[in-house]
Amino acid sequence: QKLNLTASAWALGLPFKKYAQLMLKGALALLFLSASVARADVIIGVAGPLTGQYQSFGLAMVNGVKAAVDRINSDGGINGEQAVIVTADDQCDTLQAREAANKLLAAQVDMVVGHFCSNASVEAAKIYDNAGVTMIAPAAILPRLTESRLSNVIRVATRSDAQGAFAAKRILVKRPSARLLLVNDGSAEMSAITTSFVAAYVKDPSLTATIIPDQKDFTDLVTKAKSADIDTVYIATSASDAGRFTAQAAKSGLDLKRYGPDTLLNDAFWAMSASAGENTLVSFPLDPEVSIEAKVLGRDLKALGQATDGPFWPSYAGVQLFSAAAQSQGAHSRSKIASYLKSNAEFQTILGPFTFDSKGDARELRFNWHSWNNGVYQTIATETP
Repeated sequence: QKLNLTASAWALGLPFKKYAQLMLKGALALLFLSASVARADVIIGVAGPLTGQYQSFGLAMVNGVKAAVDRINSDGGINGEQAVIVTADDQCDTLQAREAANKLLAAQVDMVVGHFCSNASVEAAKIYDNAGVTMIAPAAILPRLTESRLSNVIRVATRSDAQGAFAAKRILVKRPSARLLLVNDGSAEMSAITTSFVAAYVKDPSLTATIIPDQKDFTDLVTKAKSADIDTVYIATSASDAGRFTAQAAKSGLDLKRYGPDTLLNDAFWAMSASAGENTLVSFPLDPEVSIEAKVLGRDLKALGQATDGPFWPSYAGVQLFSAAAQSQGAHSRSKIASYLKSNAEFQTILGPFTFDSKGDARELRFNWHSWNNGVYQTIATETP
């Protein structure tokens, strides 16, 4: 099935392809838990788009948290205390995200799983940070969330620019003598990806270039690449621009091994490159339902009519991370939760192990490679890097 990423998804910072509306039986009742709920032993806040066009993602977050809380409570709770959930709706809007954050703080939450969209997450995170409450972000992928000098943010989703580092590490292993061309289109998102690439590549590319978005003629760049004996390219641009460059490079006789970020998983790439795009490798986030535990639980939930798509599993993992930190630091220690998670310790979750850097980003690069073949793309063998 095609994974066509749209410009609007990038603008919102959506980490997943828009899934079909999730069929989450019984979920709506949970949405109307209010801040007036009696104080429980441990209060976990969940904030996201619980109404509006992105409601399906918000419902997935709530249900992922609920599934994890149910499991933890059935096992005795957190340090013997039971947990409940309080929800807040932000509709992926920055103003409503601030209101949602204040609602959760008024409910005296011990931590927050949220938000979904990156812009909303950044605005809400500032409020939680001022209050000393840890926010565990299951979906927001734009770099600025953890580049904002906030102390209490932990990101479960892999930030979008990490695709550059993921590619650099593969090329170093698979093509150590590569004559590399590194290309971006000058946009903030693509420049961040190539910056990540350079940081992980540990040596200088043979040639770098910044193109103009929607550029039609790549003669000059192709000529420079041929003169520099380029045999490998990482191209962080739109699918159309990458496809046009690929076609023109091939027509000139330039034989390249091609890599790119998930923007290239779009029909426009093949339409522009045709057979010249064959075997282009493109990174995309790993399927979260990879562990045996996730497969078993996912099967059981699906049998009950509950979908586990989108941010369900990252939200589940967020509760597991909080629980692990709370066991050590105390469930009501608030800011100590984030500090403990950033202590270089390894934490086991349903998504696998996590370690976090000082900014709150996961050190693990949770991507896989897809290869374009005869007009469709296929997942190649899972590997690290």
